[in-house]
Amino acid sequence: MVFIPVRTPVRLGNVASGKVLDAGDVRAGDRVRQHWPARDRPGQWWLLDPVPGRDYHYRILDTHSGLALTGRADGVVLDSDVADTQAVWSVVPLADDEYLVQNLAHDRALDLHRGQQGDDTPVNLHSYWHNPQQRWRLHTRVAPGGTRAVMTIVYNENVLLPIWLRYYSRFFAPEDIYVLDHDSTDGSTDGPGFTRIPVHHDEYSGEWQRDVCQRLQHELIGRYDVVLQTDVDEIVAPDPRSGDLGEYIDRFDDDFVTCTGYEILHMKDTEPPYDPTRPVLDQRGTWFPNHKYSKPLLARVPMHWVSGCHHREDRLVHRDPALYLLHLHRLDFDYGLIRNRVRNQRKQRQVDVEQHWGYQNHITAEGFYARWFYNKSARQKPISLEPVPAWWRGVI
Repeated sequence: MVFIPVRTPVRLGNVASGKVLDAGDVRAGDRVRQHWPARDRPGQWWLLDPVPGRDYHYRILDTHSGLALTGRADGVVLDSDVADTQAVWSVVPLADDEYLVQNLAHDRALDLHRGQQGDDTPVNLHSYWHNPQQRWRLHTRVAPGGTRAVMTIVYNENVLLPIWLRYYSRFFAPEDIYVLDHDSTDGSTDGPGFTRIPVHHDEYSGEWQRDVCQRLQHELIGRYDVVLQTDVDEIVAPDPRSGDLGEYIDRFDDDFVTCTGYEILHMKDTEPPYDPTRPVLDQRGTWFPNHKYSKPLLARVPMHWVSGCHHREDRLVHRDPALYLLHLHRLDFDYGLIRNRVRNQRKQRQVDVEQHWGYQNHITAEGFYARWFYNKSARQKPISLEPVPAWWRGVI
């Protein structure tokens, strides 16, 4: 039988929006809505009270008031009548630690069918159709804070490492920032502000990088509550409307979480070259979603990744649409080509070359590079450009 936390406070987080079920001012008759998670906010914590003799059937009670989550024809409300059959819900396990929450009386699912990610729309009931808006995750309460570390691996990253350090130093102490240095010679790893760990391998491969990062992640998990592992061109940041990375880690209670991947794109015809003295998102106004970078990087447990840390070996996914991974490979058109040429100075494992693994990091022919830069791949798969929302300005 799947474990479901009962009689212990949980948040119900929506898979589509990243927000949680919120009872607002916690008054009988009030509509229940979604809201960004907030520490100690009344109305965001619930108890699953089992219905005797019925597997996976619960009354869902607000911990502050004892009022019951109740489904009605016109929406979902709080009600004092916990005996009402409309206050009984089946909590059905789905894949990836996600759940369907279905009202017994109406045979309809808890749903954000008419909602959008950016508002606090009321929650509704709707026939089940396996949409992310109908899938929920159960977040248990953890002690706030806890020890945390962040780590990366570099080779001659005199442009991206300063960006990475400037961002993560806001949330991690210098002694908790670890940089694996693979034979850098450009002076980028000489400065203070982090713990440098030299590593060496005669020929570079994606599997070697995965192995050396995974070993350090396992070691750090033995000493810290939470460890974040990223490439040096990856910035993990929650939607700024929900708080910053430090606040996200404060309330993080899963074994691991899968980020939502976006790539920052330099529009070189309208945007100047990258200026390291200015914030990144003051200079770049376009991004696009790329599921390749929806990676499981923040964890409380030892991780076992495939090459590139793009997935876990067991393929488990814990999605949070409000936690972004911003990929900076395409931050600057000209610099990206220079960086690829620097990377090609390392000897590569022959099988990586033959299988074209990580090919995007080694394109140096200018025409081929230009075709790749403005497409999802060198095969010219189109990208779906979006403006970076105004509330992201200043995050990086």
